[in-house]
Amino acid sequence: MKKCAVSLALSLTFIASNGIAEESGLFIGVGTGYGQSEIKSNNTKTKLDGLSFETIVGYKSFLTPAFGMRYYINFAYSNAEQKNDLKPKIIMNYGLNADMLYNVVASESVNLGAFVGVGVGANTWAAKNNEDFKAKTGFNVALNAGLRSQFGKHHGIEIVARVPFIDTTLENDRITGAKQTGSHIYNVGARYILSF
Repeated sequence: MKKCAVSLALSLTFIASNGIAEESGLFIGVGTGYGQSEIKSNNTKTKLDGLSFETIVGYKSFLTPAFGMRYYINFAYSNAEQKNDLKPKIIMNYGLNADMLYNVVASESVNLGAFVGVGVGANTWAAKNNEDFKAKTGFNVALNAGLRSQFGKHHGIEIVARVPFIDTTLENDRITGAKQTGSHIYNVGARYILSF
């Protein structure tokens, strides 16, 4: 009898919380942040940093009031420059992402939680005012993590960190042995999310 009462109480809690949980649906988002990059040429490393701007579009699905998944595409544009750099670099990141969502607090007016996931796509390195630097694109895999909130049914704010794992080969001269790679080390920022 005790097991039956506990099962009934848990079932009623689950059914009641479904009415106040965050809803599945489409979303769009915009964000800004700060990132650091590095260019390695043979034995030298050049640190670069700058602002980034991002947009995402996707779908989120909640399996329980606390646990869900989201799938989205992203496009991010980042500046990568040194102080007094006359030829700053640009990094464009685009790809497909999947994140696990976990809400610690779920109510009618607010949802608070965290997310962790992975992104697969590409980075394109380019340069402003530099004819010597040819644009290069390379495969990229990154870890996505952060804190998230949703207020009401439609508005959310996220604190986001993205850590890419793969360098992009910018130059590889087989005759001279000169090799240059670019890596986007990390990006942290904030996003506004509009859910439908």
